[in-house]
Amino acid sequence: MMFNLLRSDLYRLIHGRKFWVVTVLVVLLTAGLLTTLMLLGAGAGAEQTDTDGISVTTNAVSGLAASARMMDSHTAMLSSSGLGNGSVLSMIVAVLAVLAVMDDWDAGFVKNLIAGRRGRTPYIAGRLLLSALLAVWNMVVTIVSLELSCLALGVRYRHAESIGVYLGFCGLRMLGVVTFVLIVVALAMIVRSKAFGVAAAVLVGAGIMGSMLNIVLSAVAMYAPWVGRLAQWLPSNNVKLYVDGAGLFATTAGGMSLGMPVWAHALICFAGWIVLSVGATILVNRRRDVC
Repeated sequence: MMFNLLRSDLYRLIHGRKFWVVTVLVVLLTAGLLTTLMLLGAGAGAEQTDTDGISVTTNAVSGLAASARMMDSHTAMLSSSGLGNGSVLSMIVAVLAVLAVMDDWDAGFVKNLIAGRRGRTPYIAGRLLLSALLAVWNMVVTIVSLELSCLALGVRYRHAESIGVYLGFCGLRMLGVVTFVLIVVALAMIVRSKAFGVAAAVLVGAGIMGSMLNIVLSAVAMYAPWVGRLAQWLPSNNVKLYVDGAGLFATTAGGMSLGMPVWAHALICFAGWIVLSVGATILVNRRRDVC
C-alpha cells in the first residue's frame, strides 16, 4: 500500500506546478545568485575574500582582464553558496513538503484512502518518505546547479578533496536538510494544520526555532547544568560544525559529544531526529480519526 500511494503521489506532484516552481526557485536562489554576484564583482574590478574562501579578483582600472575566480574547495563553495546552514533551502523544501502532504486533508482525499483499513501506518510512512525524497531531489538540484555554474564561470579551487570526502560532505548536508524537513512535516501531521506547518517551516528552516531552543536550554542550564549539553544535539547546531570537507574530520568538544569526529556527531544527531520525527508521527496518528 505504501509504495502504491507513493507512486501516485509522485505522479501527481511531478505533473503539478508546485514541484517545478520550487525547483526553478532553488536554482535561482543558489546558482543564479552566485553567478550574479561573481559577474557583478568582476565587472566592478573588485577584490573580495570572505571567511568562506570565495575570492573574485580583477583590476579594471589598469585594463587587465579578470583573473581566475578562486575558491578554497568544492565543499567550501557548496557550503558558502547554498548549503551553509541550509536555512533558505530547508525552508523552501519544507513548505513544499507541507503543502504536498496536507493537500489530502484539505481535499478530504485522505478519507477515501484510509477508509476500511485498520492501520494508518503505511499512509503516514508514505507521506514522510515523500517529504524526504523532495528534500533529496532539491539538494541534488542545488549541488548540480552550483557545480555547473562554477564550471561555466571558470572557477578554480585552491584545494582538491577526494571523491569520498566530497560525497560524504554532500551526503551529510543532504541528511541535514532531510532532518529539518521531516521535523516540520511531523509537526504539521501531528497538529493537522497546513498553516501551522508553513509557519513551522519558516521557524525551523530559517533557524529561528534553533536559536530559541538554545536560549531556553541556556536558561534552564543555570539550574540544571546537564541540560545545557543537550544543545550539542540540536540539528541547527550540528550543521554549523563543518563548513567544508576538512571540517568533517575535526573533533567535537567534550561533554555529551564525547570528543567524537564531527561527521559521526552530525550523523548520529540527524539520524536520531529523523527516527524521533517518524516515530512520533506514526505513534500519534496510527489510530487517530482521519477527519
